[in-house]
Amino acid sequence: MATFLTGCHKKAPPPEEIRPVRSMVIRPTTASNDEFLTGQITAHRTVNLSFRLAGKIVERTTQVGETVHAGQLLARLDDAVARQALRAATGDALAARASLAQATPLQKRATALLPDNAISRNDYDEAILRYRTSQDAVQSTEARERIAREELDHTRLVANTDGVITERMAEVGEVVAAGQPVLRMAEAAGRDAVFDVSGELLRAGLETGTILTVCLDANRHVCVDGTLYELAPDADPLTRTYRAKVLLRNPPAAMTLGAVAVGRISDSSRPDIHLPAAALTAQDGKPAVWIIAPDTMRVTLRQVGVTRYSADDVTITSGLNTGERVVTAGVQALHPNQKISLLDDADVRP
Repeated sequence: MATFLTGCHKKAPPPEEIRPVRSMVIRPTTASNDEFLTGQITAHRTVNLSFRLAGKIVERTTQVGETVHAGQLLARLDDAVARQALRAATGDALAARASLAQATPLQKRATALLPDNAISRNDYDEAILRYRTSQDAVQSTEARERIAREELDHTRLVANTDGVITERMAEVGEVVAAGQPVLRMAEAAGRDAVFDVSGELLRAGLETGTILTVCLDANRHVCVDGTLYELAPDADPLTRTYRAKVLLRNPPAAMTLGAVAVGRISDSSRPDIHLPAAALTAQDGKPAVWIIAPDTMRVTLRQVGVTRYSADDVTITSGLNTGERVVTAGVQALHPNQKISLLDDADVRP
C-alpha cells in the first residue's frame, strides 16, 4: 500500500517551453543593388610644365583657363646669354670646318707622295695628324653648337599636347630654377570622374575594372559609361573615404572640368538577400542566423556570409536559400533545437 501511494504522488515532467518569435521567409531581391556616388569631372592627365634650364621669365603668352594646342608658345626666358653661347659655338664650329678644309688636301697630297718617297715620313705623319685633329675639332665644335642651340630652344616653353591651362605658378620677372613648375595643364585627351567611396563599398567587392554609369548632376540625361581604373590603397585621414578614379569612354563636351557628376554602380548578376539587423547573431565569432524547420517548428543555427552592414539591414550572400524561414526577432533567447511559435502567424506565412 505504501509503495502504491508513493507512485501516485510522482510529479509529471514540466511541459517543453515554446518560445514565440518573429520571422520572415527568404526572398532574394535585385531592386536595391544600385549604388550612387557623387564626385566631379577631372582631367585624365594633369602635367606640370617647366623650363629645362634656370632663367628669368620675360614673357607669358597664356592665361588660366585658356585652351592651348601642341607646339604653342606658353612662356619665354631671357635668352641673351643663350644666344651669345650659340654665337660663340657657331664661330668655333666654322673655324674648325675651315681648318679641316685646309687639312684635307694636304692629307690627300701626302698620301699620294709617300709611295714614291717624295715626302718624308715626318711630313706625312704631320699632315695626317693635322687632318685627324681637324676632324675631331669639327665633331666637338658641332656638338657644342647643337647643345647651345638646344639650350636656346629651351628658353621657350611650348605645349607638348592639346589641353587647358589650370594653374599659373610663376609670374613674369621671376627667376625660376630648372624643372620648377611654371604652369599646370590638363590634357585634352581623356576625362575622369573622381569619387570618394566608403570602406563599406570596398568590403562589398568594389574593385578596379568595375563599370560605372556617370551622369551630370545638372542634367541626368548626359551620361556615359566609365571604367574604375584606380582605387586608393588607404583612406583619407579626415573623411575615412577612398579616392576612386573612373576613366570615361568618349565623354561629351558637356562634361567640363569641375562639373559635378553622379556615378551609378549596377550589379544585377547576383540577387542579394536582405535581413533586419536584429536577425543576426554569432557562432564561433562568425555571423549566423536561426533557421526554422517548417515540419517540427524547431530552430537550428547556421553561419552566413555578410557583405554589407547598414543601419537598417544586413546583406547576405551565402548560407541561405530561397523559401527558408529565418528568425528576425528574439534571437538572443534561443538555443539549438528549441521549439518556437510564430507571432502574427497569419501575417508571416509565405
